[in-house]
Amino acid sequence: MKNRNLFILLIIICVLAPGIHYFIGGKQFDNSSIRNILVGVQIVGGLLLLFLYGRKESK
Repeated sequence: MKNRNLFILLIIICVLAPGIHYFIGGKQFDNSSIRNILVGVQIVGGLLLLFLYGRKESK
């Protein structure tokens, strides 16, 4: 597995999955709005990392 593929896998597992699980699990109703906003920023940041570094390298 190349380093790029490992990086993409780690971003999905460590950043995106917990953030998405937070909203799917309904935890946003138990916590404050600032926490909900921060988890949203976590998801957007993870998607941004995937978009920026997940593209194919130009050779």
